[in-house]
Amino acid sequence: MRSLEGSGPDRTGLDTWTCLRGSVAAFCGLGLLVATFLVLSSCSGPAAPPVATVSVNTQKLGAEIPKDFLGFSNEVSTAGMALPTPTAQARGSIQPPSGVPADAKLDYVLGEPSAPNTGFFTMMKDLGPGVLRLGGNSQDTNCWDPKAAPHPKWCEGTLTAGLLKLYSTAVEAAGWRMILGLNLKQNSARWALREATEGIAKQIPASEIIGLEIGNEPSLFARTPARPKNYSPADYVKDATAYIKAFRANPVARQYNFVAPANCCGWNNAEDLGTILKGIGPDLKLASVHNYTTTTCGEKNVTAAELLSPERVKEFNDLSRQMVAVAHENHLPLALAETNSASCGGMAGVSNAFASAVWGLDYMFNIASDGYSNINFHFSYRTGGSAYNPVQSFSWKTGNEMHYRNVAQPLYYAMYMFAQKASGEHLLPASVESKANITAFATTACPDCEVHVFIINKDEKASGTVRVHLAGHAGAGTLLVLQAPSLGSMADNVRYGGQQFDTDGHIGTPGTTSVAPGENGNYIFTLPNASAAVLSVAP
Repeated sequence: MRSLEGSGPDRTGLDTWTCLRGSVAAFCGLGLLVATFLVLSSCSGPAAPPVATVSVNTQKLGAEIPKDFLGFSNEVSTAGMALPTPTAQARGSIQPPSGVPADAKLDYVLGEPSAPNTGFFTMMKDLGPGVLRLGGNSQDTNCWDPKAAPHPKWCEGTLTAGLLKLYSTAVEAAGWRMILGLNLKQNSARWALREATEGIAKQIPASEIIGLEIGNEPSLFARTPARPKNYSPADYVKDATAYIKAFRANPVARQYNFVAPANCCGWNNAEDLGTILKGIGPDLKLASVHNYTTTTCGEKNVTAAELLSPERVKEFNDLSRQMVAVAHENHLPLALAETNSASCGGMAGVSNAFASAVWGLDYMFNIASDGYSNINFHFSYRTGGSAYNPVQSFSWKTGNEMHYRNVAQPLYYAMYMFAQKASGEHLLPASVESKANITAFATTACPDCEVHVFIINKDEKASGTVRVHLAGHAGAGTLLVLQAPSLGSMADNVRYGGQQFDTDGHIGTPGTTSVAPGENGNYIFTLPNASAAVLSVAP
């Protein structure tokens, strides 16, 4: 590590002398006295103000971020999601990386039942204990024993024992647990029970399942033949309750807890959530909602400025706090079980660019501050690919052997930074003064433990000196930076302490810089544009 001292009076004097020495040499032919006067006049001007000033109260522990706060939301299958092909601006052009055959295809990130993607399982494990939510649109379009379903034509894919076993293999390898979605669109508790007794119970240990999520985004059922156009939260309560009663009466299925309502869209408000949670009652283990920061649905475009807008963050937080409050009133934790930067597959050049990393890191802290129990970033498998996938996985065969190439996207790097320095710790009050779009958060494990201060530069142009003040802490500091050349940079240009992830989820030891406190106790360093930094300070 290289040392970077604080900018107290000694540093200022050094900078002045550096300026003086260089300029005197240049003007020596005109006379030392005149040169000295000119140099002192040009070097003694006021220093540029810091781009951000951060203050942290290290004595007031806030809420504890759960150790398993981070997770992924994945489709139960790539088959039959019944989704339209995304528009060109949403999809972009996701090409295989160098060293991968040109005919390699984008694949299901978990791999195949006969050939699991073990490199991705390591990437899961790198994030610490987490939650893999298996659901999405495919949970209501894929069926266990489609021929026996009440509406076989609604089954566009088959949920198999091999897929269920693959889920278990993934969470077991990573040390995670799962939320597993049930098909509610068919609206047959008796038929759904067969999936639990014939499939889930035989392929997945019950200890790996947090709960079974009843349906995916039921507010959208009214757009399909599955429900009437006036389908309401109260109607959903009746359907979900019928499933719960049937499972509770079965000696095999009664072992599972339940998660609901996987709300989105028109039902994403405190009133409708309250109706559902109160209606279902104490049979729920966990409440869940879905929400995306922006959307590309309907051929809409999303810019980096829109995604990173402070006004959008405030709007999102206002709604989130209302939803969390309703869940807590019903004595339930609330999971943001499906989310990402832009619904309908993301926005090419934004959702898969470095803008998504600074958005994602800021977003995770806001979601934790709002009181959610966990956050699951979604993967989608639309034709041509989805820009927002946290990891893009390519596959190809040589003979009978399947190969995978996993490419960590900018969002995954942000998740990793959060996992390393924030998961399992307490939030600390942190304030930031800045004219730029820069945010700050702080965490610690205990009152006398190391403090981690995150400074996130979401500004398209700003960079410069950052001043951090921590009351009661004056120990040695180390600085770790996640950065890229610009907010539009893609995965191959992202560096975490100078390092990158390989296909198997491995990353070298990141480089850090030492930052000593100045005479006034401030820690001062330079924050580049398109970056996020974490300053770790010993007590």
